[in-house]
Amino acid sequence: MIRFITLCTVLIWAAEASAQQANDLGTDEQREAGKVLYDIKCAHCHGYSGDAISVATPFVRPTPRDFTSGNYKSRSTASGELPTTEDIRRSIRLGMPYTSMPAWEGILSEAEITNLAYYLKSFDAAFAGPYGNPTVVEVPPAPGYSDDPDHLARGRAVFEANQCADCHGDNGRGNGLSAPDLEDEWGFHIRPADMTKRWTYRASSTREDIYRTFMTGLNGTPMPSYQQSIEEADRWALVDYVWSLSRSTPDYGTVATAIGQSQALDLGDPLLFADAPEAYFPIVGQVIEPGREFNPGVNGIAVRAVFDTTHIALQLRWHDMTAETASHNHPSLPAPLFNPAQADTSAGDWSDAVALLWPAATPVGLERPYFMFGDTKNPMSIWFADLATDSAAALLGQGTGLITESDWPIESTAGYEDGMWTIVMKGPRRMGEMTFEERAFVPVSFSVWDGFNRERGNKRGLSAWYHIYMEPIEQESVLLPMAKWALIVLLVELALVGLVRWRAGRRDEY
Repeated sequence: MIRFITLCTVLIWAAEASAQQANDLGTDEQREAGKVLYDIKCAHCHGYSGDAISVATPFVRPTPRDFTSGNYKSRSTASGELPTTEDIRRSIRLGMPYTSMPAWEGILSEAEITNLAYYLKSFDAAFAGPYGNPTVVEVPPAPGYSDDPDHLARGRAVFEANQCADCHGDNGRGNGLSAPDLEDEWGFHIRPADMTKRWTYRASSTREDIYRTFMTGLNGTPMPSYQQSIEEADRWALVDYVWSLSRSTPDYGTVATAIGQSQALDLGDPLLFADAPEAYFPIVGQVIEPGREFNPGVNGIAVRAVFDTTHIALQLRWHDMTAETASHNHPSLPAPLFNPAQADTSAGDWSDAVALLWPAATPVGLERPYFMFGDTKNPMSIWFADLATDSAAALLGQGTGLITESDWPIESTAGYEDGMWTIVMKGPRRMGEMTFEERAFVPVSFSVWDGFNRERGNKRGLSAWYHIYMEPIEQESVLLPMAKWALIVLLVELALVGLVRWRAGRRDEY
């Protein structure tokens, strides 16, 4: 009996040693090197014990991943299984776009990334056990992308049959009926991906990556695996349909060109902005002053602009999970100090809103008003639209808490359809000391409030200073300057010829 127990013990030790060797846990030296890096680069979010309990945790959404659970979002393995070492390396290398998890590629070497991956595995004993060597879900090489209407229609049918629109919306803008109620495994609200913004995809964004996400799901989130429910013949059709909804990069701009026209601007004209090029600007959270927004509900705004002899109009578009129109909003509203121990539960009490911000006086040089609604030295003109109403207002900003009404007439229209707001605001080209001159670059900034995200006052998304270029109404013909300079050159040449001949004639006289 003793020999039998001893034999079993030896076999168990041998099995554990074999599993450890097969499970790619790295060496002691590699894990120790990974720990040094982790404590410097990662622990402030993920915790020194890997349990996501740290000083930054209350400020970050989505919350940092708890490595002790073995619950990894991005994997090449089946739903619910542990990731491979390469999966962890890829997440470290590429980061998680539009979260607090940065990409470490180019900052850490490949060896350092590998050491970190091995150290992360040490937080969960399951990596050393029989589940620590999971089977990778095969991703076949992607066929050539097809935009054939029948192929994309098939992908659309698969999208609908698997109820993707319930979360992601009918056209993938993240505005499905279930979106406001989705939660991750830890009870925090989680927004479904906006499929039209491929650059924000958390598990990378090649067609093979999209295929893998559909097959493996995203552990810890409501996104399931569709490996069993979608037949092989339909998988690439779904991938290509989702691909067709989006573009790879945001193509952020710095200037929006305003197109001039001689006829008066008519906000009711559906073709008013048809010839105006679109510029897309990033929106980030206001984190400088109290009311800080660490996770804004809107991350980008598309802008078009036109003007006539007396007015300028801008069209603003952005994707929003829900349209909050039942309450109110205003830049001067007090926003509570962030308190991780007392959550702000005022969802639904605030409406969506948007503002255009201009210098109150035409700037000279590079100085601009402070982006926190200006200051007493350099105030801001604010065109503000509370989207719970059908009108806009002109305000004067001299700093947070110093926002007053102005009497400049601002017109606006607003509409929300399929997860997208479209707002048009029109105002005078001359407002006191501020003018919108042709051929000028006019500074502009944007603020967006997401009512669902409890944003109001200084709790908002905002942009840096960008510009509107006022393209001239009457385009000068290129032929006229050419003819003018040709005539000048001809006259100069004739004068030179005449001068030479005159001097030659004088010499002949002598």
